[in-house]
Amino acid sequence: MRNLDIATLRSLQAVAEYGAVTRAAEALNMTQSALSMQMKRLEDVFDQAMLVKQGRGVVLSDFATELLLEARKLVALNDAIMARFTGRRPEGRLRVGLTSDWLFNRVAQAVRAFRQDNAGIDLIINDGRSKDLRVEMKRGDHDVILTTEFEAPPGAIHLAKLDLAWVGAVGGKVWMQRPLPIANSPQCAYTPVGLAALDKAGIEWLQTVSDGGKDTWRVLAAADLGITILPRGIAHPGLEAIDHGGALPPLPPTWLNVYVADGPARCLAADFAGYLRRAVCEVAAAA
Repeated sequence: MRNLDIATLRSLQAVAEYGAVTRAAEALNMTQSALSMQMKRLEDVFDQAMLVKQGRGVVLSDFATELLLEARKLVALNDAIMARFTGRRPEGRLRVGLTSDWLFNRVAQAVRAFRQDNAGIDLIINDGRSKDLRVEMKRGDHDVILTTEFEAPPGAIHLAKLDLAWVGAVGGKVWMQRPLPIANSPQCAYTPVGLAALDKAGIEWLQTVSDGGKDTWRVLAAADLGITILPRGIAHPGLEAIDHGGALPPLPPTWLNVYVADGPARCLAADFAGYLRRAVCEVAAAA
């Protein structure tokens, strides 16, 4: 048996939040080499890779993503114990849920800006699918969530509306194949909408993603083994919007919505929503 180091788990959580070792190290006030050494310690403990290179950055491996779910619980328990027995407690706590599609650089920067302006706030970040986040908020698990949806329902704070696009490998040709290979997770909310559009247009398709990690579809699309669906304006290494000249059917727009839960953290959550609004508006303007 080996003991887990809370500091290494906290670093893993920061890398997941900021999407890069450099930014995570800055947020934790440590050097990049020190954080990298902590990731190496975790790899030695579990004999599994923690980080996977993606373009110029890194993402968590499938194993690290699973580990993160338990690591968050352990870090939170550690902080609760320290607060109880030392008397040092945060000024408040904010539980944030972000849909995975929108954990991109500008949103991470918004989270960082909020942290810097609210140093005494215990900020807990989780990601998930939009429909799951809505359910979890009703259950009381989140104070504020950012979702992507095909509607702007009552109670939502509407940040922006972006067009969806068929996306494939840079310079790819697979979009011209028939049946058309679709590299989109079956669990993604965009998948049934895209498939319905193809069916309506009479375009035969086949699903290339079934099981695997949540980034499997990005790998397949970047390898020109299928096409996927993304909102315009979001850059992913190796992927670009397909200039199909009308050969593929149009897709509906998607809404970026924020929901703020009633409760003691409502004012704080509304403040955090303002940081998200600024970040999202920058992306929407670029799109």
